[in-house]
Amino acid sequence: MLFARQTPPRKTVVDVNQIVTDGLTFLESRCAGQQIELVRELDADLPPLTADPFQLNQVLVNLVVNAIQAMPDGGRLTIRTSRRGERIAVTVEDTGIGMSDEVRGRIFLPFFTTKEVDQGTGLGLSVVHGIVAAHGGEIAVESSPGAGSRFTISLPTDGAPGGAEG
Repeated sequence: MLFARQTPPRKTVVDVNQIVTDGLTFLESRCAGQQIELVRELDADLPPLTADPFQLNQVLVNLVVNAIQAMPDGGRLTIRTSRRGERIAVTVEDTGIGMSDEVRGRIFLPFFTTKEVDQGTGLGLSVVHGIVAAHGGEIAVESSPGAGSRFTISLPTDGAPGGAEG
């Protein structure tokens, strides 16, 4: 349903580290219950970002939940923020099962899933992709079977509510 009714971002000035901190608070107990070490590496000197805080939270939650599901036997989940020139990067990295090249090439397609029928709709990553694109951002994925996955979201720091200026 969310995929079908995506709305344009309602951008305000946000603190990315606060969005990450708030989002992880909601998921900490789930990580602990599944023997997943949660590591935060948040850059204290990030500039503010013009973005929709609710949509960025959705991105974070979707990526973290996928990472948790990719580590059924526990592992390490690292959430990192950093500044890269005029962009802010948010990285979600897990030590889970990883993905083949074939799977990785399809993960952003609506309704594509590798999960059991009752475990997911296949919309989470397509929603993530749509939100990141609506913010003028990019998403990069690195993964290989047995070696975990790394999703890096890169968002522009300049812009104003309603769209980027340039």
